[in-house]
Amino acid sequence: MNIKQIDFLRIFKIAAAASIGCLLAVLFQLQTPTSAGIIAILSLQNTRRETFSLVARRIFSFFPSMTVAIVIFYLMGYQIPSIFVYLILFAGICELFSLQNTLVSNTVLVLHLYAAQSVHPALLVNELLLLLTGTSCGILMNLYMPGNSAKIRRAQSELEQIFRNTFHRIARDIVMDKQLACTFFDLSDLDLILKKLEKEAHENQGNTLLSDEQYFVKYVEMRKNQKLVVEKLCQNIRLLHDVPIQAHAISHFIEDVSIKFHESNNTQELMQKLTEMQTSMQKEPLPVTRTEFENRAVLYRILYDLEELITIKKRFIETLTPDEIKRFWNTSQNCCQ
Repeated sequence: MNIKQIDFLRIFKIAAAASIGCLLAVLFQLQTPTSAGIIAILSLQNTRRETFSLVARRIFSFFPSMTVAIVIFYLMGYQIPSIFVYLILFAGICELFSLQNTLVSNTVLVLHLYAAQSVHPALLVNELLLLLTGTSCGILMNLYMPGNSAKIRRAQSELEQIFRNTFHRIARDIVMDKQLACTFFDLSDLDLILKKLEKEAHENQGNTLLSDEQYFVKYVEMRKNQKLVVEKLCQNIRLLHDVPIQAHAISHFIEDVSIKFHESNNTQELMQKLTEMQTSMQKEPLPVTRTEFENRAVLYRILYDLEELITIKKRFIETLTPDEIKRFWNTSQNCCQ
């Protein structure tokens, strides 16, 4: 594994959260103070939102977990079968209310009651304070999250360059001799960068507490949908038997898409050109031979693919607020798709 891939910040947070949690529990004179350190580690999530959400769920589920434990210990005593029944019931509650990630921390606290063979109110308060101490340390450590906007922008730039290269090649191959053209389009690089960008976009959204940062998530979804259209476009190009005269106009248009492919294009110019090209093709003489007919049908399918490609971007733009456009687009540029 590359040392650059090691998350040293997370390693530091784990060590610091556990240590501070244990230290505070000792200062507060809580029983089993090391449990606060364990809970602190378990509270560290990848984003701020995930951390706050998990902490809230753990505090919420603490009360039913203790209620179940008290009832079980009262009815069955402090025996191993009591732990079995408790886990059956509380795990069922967690599954029912989607609280699975609270099971471990609350069970650790219940085991303290089992070990002490007591459900005295003072002990219950001790367990609650252990939970609050540990989760507070987790929140404290995750208040600092380095911004990943620069990573997202780099990934965006890389993604859009791959799209541009792909369109450039499609524009070239559509007018090449079919015996010479390479009909295989490897889009695996698009998949890889889209996965990377999607991960970064969701982390960016999860680290924003005071607003719902959806722009990059919506952007990735838009590009994923466009990638599916590009796959269809590549498949349709392989269906051409030769190079119809109309293919040259389509090639020029695809090259234009390649040049103007960028997040801040409003698509109006490209959509207008595409509409004009579709109208022009409808005025062309009807095909005469079977091959001409099949090629014309393929060209229309390609035009529909291009229309879908641009429409996806148009719908994405319609979801944006004026504030998002102002914040994320360079409004001085209007030449991008």
